[in-house]
Amino acid sequence: MPVFAVNYVYGPDTDTRMESRPAHRAWQADLYEAGTILASGPLDNEPVPGGLLLMQAADRKDLDAHLANDPYASIGVIDETIVREWTPVFGPFSHA
Repeated sequence: MPVFAVNYVYGPDTDTRMESRPAHRAWQADLYEAGTILASGPLDNEPVPGGLLLMQAADRKDLDAHLANDPYASIGVIDETIVREWTPVFGPFSHA
């Protein structure tokens, strides 16, 4: 199954994002338990705050459906979502 690196770039409304963080984390926990999220966490604030999610999905359409259900997506705190398919060669996510 393809693995995707999802990079969120957060907007300036930190208060709204922090208020919704528990729902965002619950969404991630559900996807982690289902095996969709392999790893996730916040990125530092330089140059802008963001998050990184390593996810596996059948294809990009399936991935996009999962991302659309992120509570952060519905409240508009994500300024940009950069998705790249990733082929892990070494490490726990490789299929070698």
